[in-house]
Amino acid sequence: MSVISSEMYEALLLANVPADKAKAAAGEVAKTHDFVTKADLLEFGGQLQAEMDRRFAEFDRRFAEFDRRFAEFDRGFAAVDKSLAIVKFAVFSGGSIILALLIKLVFFP
Repeated sequence: MSVISSEMYEALLLANVPADKAKAAAGEVAKTHDFVTKADLLEFGGQLQAEMDRRFAEFDRRFAEFDRRFAEFDRGFAAVDKSLAIVKFAVFSGGSIILALLIKLVFFP
């Protein structure tokens, strides 16, 4: 028997209830003690909702941070892409001829 049913058992014995009936009644009290009430469920539901709200807020904060960092990366990547376009233009549109002439003038006067 659990603590509460032992207390009930002793109280029933003091009230002159036969031992077998006192034991059965105390056992039933112990069983009903484990039931959850509507108020318990509502309280748990409120706690669960608060925890979910907290976690979703944290998720939203982290996602916003990720979005901000990704935008920074994207801007940096765009700058590299522009620089690469300039290099490609210089190399493939006659820039190599100018570069070769500069090298000839500098190293072979």
